[in-house]
Amino acid sequence: MRWTKAYRKTHGKELTCDPVYEFEKNKDTAVRYNRDTWVNTIQAMEKIEKIRTDREERFWQNRMKKAEHHKKEMIKANLFKHDSLIRDVNIRKKVLAMKDKENELKMLKRNSMRKKKNLNLGLNEEMDGNENDEEVNEAPKINPNSNITTRRKHRNQLKKQKQKLKLIAEKKSRRNNDI
Repeated sequence: MRWTKAYRKTHGKELTCDPVYEFEKNKDTAVRYNRDTWVNTIQAMEKIEKIRTDREERFWQNRMKKAEHHKKEMIKANLFKHDSLIRDVNIRKKVLAMKDKENELKMLKRNSMRKKKNLNLGLNEEMDGNENDEEVNEAPKINPNSNITTRRKHRNQLKKQKQKLKLIAEKKSRRNNDI
């Protein structure tokens, strides 16, 4: 449950590992009355309270930095989604330019991930969607660095499919000849 102390502590929403809280554990010990220790304790309590509030403020500021970044990303996504509703032409151009830039970055990231995972399945890098009109007419080249067993499996699957189609066609022709 999100409102409990345990949830807030485990999810990093509370400042728990702070040595200032160790002083609270020692407050119930009985000490003989001494005016000097009493004055020192009161002064120390004020300092400790100031330190605690400063640390809690810093902790909160660090948490809010992440939330601010998330908020900006949500605003940007909303602008990209509803870019046709923007009245000012200059702002709309800026938003469209940002949208194009984001799409280019996504494509670059996707292509780099494909290269890392070798997802082109035996085809060379020209077949990853970056080809020109001239290259479309050419037959795809087999990448010599691709996995040979996957090519063999693919070929065998095609052979089995062709054999099944031939068997089905033969059965149909026999039925037609019998009738």
